[in-house]
Amino acid sequence: MSQKLNQPENENELRIILDSLYSQTKELINQGDIPRFKGLFEVASSKTAIISAIHKVKANKGSKTAGSDNIVIEDILTKDLEEVVRLVQLTMNNYQPKEVRRIYIPKHGKKEMRPLGIPTILDRIIQECIRLTIDPIMEAQFFKHSYGFRPMRDAKQAIERVVFLCNRTNNNWVVEGDIKGFFDYVNHNILLKQLWHMGIRDRRILMIIKEMLKAGILNEIKRNELGTPQGGIISPLLSNVYLHKLDQWVAREWEEKTLRNGTTSSISRFSSLRNYSTISKPAFFIRYADDWILFTNSKENAEKWKYKISKYLKENLKLELSEEKTLITNIKKRPIHFLGFKVKKIPKGKGFIGYSYPDENKLKLKFSELTKEIRKLKYCTDTGWLLNDINLLNSKIRGIINYYNSATGINLVMRKFRENLKYSSYKALKKYGGKWIPANQCQNLKSFYPERMEQVPAIQYKNEWIGIISLGFATWLKYPKKNQEETPYTIIGRELYYKRSKKKPLLVRCEALLNENHLALILGGFKPKLYNFEYFMNRCYAFNRDKGKCTICRIELTGYGDTHTHHIDNTLPLNQANKVSNLSTICINCHKLIHSKELKTDDILFLNKVSLVKLKKFRETIREK
Repeated sequence: MSQKLNQPENENELRIILDSLYSQTKELINQGDIPRFKGLFEVASSKTAIISAIHKVKANKGSKTAGSDNIVIEDILTKDLEEVVRLVQLTMNNYQPKEVRRIYIPKHGKKEMRPLGIPTILDRIIQECIRLTIDPIMEAQFFKHSYGFRPMRDAKQAIERVVFLCNRTNNNWVVEGDIKGFFDYVNHNILLKQLWHMGIRDRRILMIIKEMLKAGILNEIKRNELGTPQGGIISPLLSNVYLHKLDQWVAREWEEKTLRNGTTSSISRFSSLRNYSTISKPAFFIRYADDWILFTNSKENAEKWKYKISKYLKENLKLELSEEKTLITNIKKRPIHFLGFKVKKIPKGKGFIGYSYPDENKLKLKFSELTKEIRKLKYCTDTGWLLNDINLLNSKIRGIINYYNSATGINLVMRKFRENLKYSSYKALKKYGGKWIPANQCQNLKSFYPERMEQVPAIQYKNEWIGIISLGFATWLKYPKKNQEETPYTIIGRELYYKRSKKKPLLVRCEALLNENHLALILGGFKPKLYNFEYFMNRCYAFNRDKGKCTICRIELTGYGDTHTHHIDNTLPLNQANKVSNLSTICINCHKLIHSKELKTDDILFLNKVSLVKLKKFRETIREK
């Protein structure tokens, strides 16, 4: 039976619909049925979905990179809200994507280049509309040990799963899989059939996805008949959809094999499969995008699995395994390589345990790039430039440490690179008066590393020391295994994620702040050019930043008739006037006081001393215009 959907009127309704898609799909799958959803186009093309999609595209670093039409996100944001929504809806109704601009980026440690497709901003918005609509349906069905390009999942969880299997099973032979040119060989017909089988029964959505896949490449081909371009917003989701059949097939053979004894817990299932099953080839499968590994109990079975998977990929997905890159490894004798990590079983007591550590070859490449960045510090022409480059460098070093801090052996590996990186940094800062200073005495490091007394290269700025992070600060942090209940599409799942990540959910954007009619009422029907689409979007960010309170008097605001958004400097050009930094959430009464020619004592009696100082600052800014 097909499920029909209503068009969401606001963000809360959109959230309810997405949660419902997830729960209905789960329920149907558990009953042995498959979902059949129609009316998805109405959700994807709704005003609420379009605004949410633009928020996502705007937050992406690539939003300032133009596609083949040379339009960037700023060009969209400076338009009228309703104009943008109508443009997206009209484009979706008769969707013909523009050609993708292709660039080539170097692969780490390799001479060949990786092609990256850059769709136009409008096509990116439409891709995000489709992605956010179908994602909950797909998430409810995806294999539990697929970790790549999925919400609330990451590479660290995949590595934790590998270590868990090392510790809890006696399977020491690993197939390290590599699919040859995966993104270049995705078959469009197979992908669309898979989407249909997984419950996308709205033909309008499928036709839009088909056109996305077949979008031409600027100056190369007019229509693409094979593959999915890397760089598209929807491409990672579609790649998981395409490989879902492989996940299902491998899992059905062992991990999710139906057992007669009705065991439920994972450990008891493993025991039952090992002791009572007639299956001779155990398999524990882990996938991250197109990279995967499989644990089994013997070299013979590893070779059988490699052959079976190679055959399955070729016959069912029109893909090939890379023979030279797909390895069979005894994890007790040699480490496996996965996602920039190495994992090996090492002796402990009478047995073996899983031990993870960063892949040194991968790190060498990263630190080679960092060394080049450090050398550039020598050529900074002013202090501001130098401080900015130090901040960027620290951000990159901290990023490397954070990526690998779940690896048990992070300290030992980082130590090999630590001194070279520190000395290179010292030499670069020496011309600016750089010295060796304890990290906890550096203004920019002491809040992160209050107990670190290790000497780091630093420069002095306004009586404060600004230092460069040492790789010696890398410490192992136990990372939790993936809790399968954690998902963005249930209340419990979101709470679990916030508890684990310690990230508080953003305040829900106030729907009234996105309502153009509400603003028109406030302005008496007059809508100056200043109040464009970017203003409507960013006043929501400002409202959340100000925690829903008036910046001056600090009263709680509802976001409806009591809430105004004030331009701190309305003399700025249009492309700067509506930035979040220039917007302030103000109540009606305070907004009137800001713009009043003179203040009467009776009008400001409700303000305390702190509020009066803030009001004065706002009014002084007005007077300067």
